Amino acid sequence: MPVTARTRYDTVAMSLHWLIAALLIFMLFFGEEIMETEVGGGAFGPSLHVSIGSAILVLSVLRLVWRVINPPPAYSASMAPWERLAATATHVLFYVLLIGIPLTGWLATPKFLRDEDALAGLTLFGAFPLPAAPSLGLPMKGIHEIGSNLGIVLLALHVLAALKHHFLNRDDVLRRMLPFGRAR
Repeated sequence: MPVTARTRYDTVAMSLHWLIAALLIFMLFFGEEIMETEVGGGAFGPSLHVSIGSAILVLSVLRLVWRVINPPPAYSASMAPWERLAATATHVLFYVLLIGIPLTGWLATPKFLRDEDALAGLTLFGAFPLPAAPSLGLPMKGIHEIGSNLGIVLLALHVLAALKHHFLNRDDVLRRMLPFGRAR
């Protein structure tokens, strides 16, 4: 019996994609406000920010490992070469940002804690103290914010490209990642 090529992402890849997407969207649009939320003078908001960022980091590394072990389906034959190149570049840049933004946030904590000593009780998931980050003497907060802004732009381009493929090209690019979609 001939082996047919996969046209859709597997369940693990889809689950990680949508979970990371939900966390990322929340953080890109509300992350800064969470950092400023102090419940009872404590570090609840910043701890929530750190915990969600850590979850994004861990899930992104898991997704990258899964992608290496379980390669995604091939690009649609209907995609132009420039679209394939743009899709590959987008995926690479997403992984750089999904790993880099949480790391730069962690590396920004020494200065943050010096400026906001009342928040020295940052925890991960309310259970573990945040491990101390080295102070690199670099403007990590600024780098973290630039990464977040790039993340918003990349997210918008990614969504627009998926919608373009679905509604204008009428191809299966979007359906490949939808848990309820079926490839034609």
